[in-house]
Amino acid sequence: MATAKQLANSLTKKKSKVAKLQKEVKAETASIAKLTSELAAAKKKEAAAKAAKPKAKAKPKAKAKAKAKK
Repeated sequence: MATAKQLANSLTKKKSKVAKLQKEVKAETASIAKLTSELAAAKKKEAAAKAAKPKAKAKPKAKAKAKAKK
């Protein structure tokens, strides 16, 4: 069985590891929020550009020219 000092050291290491991971999770969550807002802005911008762009009229297909036999 482990001594009290070993258990205390183990507990300290685990707490510091958890604190580090929580910090990483917080940073990743902030990154996700930022990317989500950027995505919404990009979609809005694309939708506005698409709405402002006049629709092109369908061009008639060019007829294939028959090659003259020599």
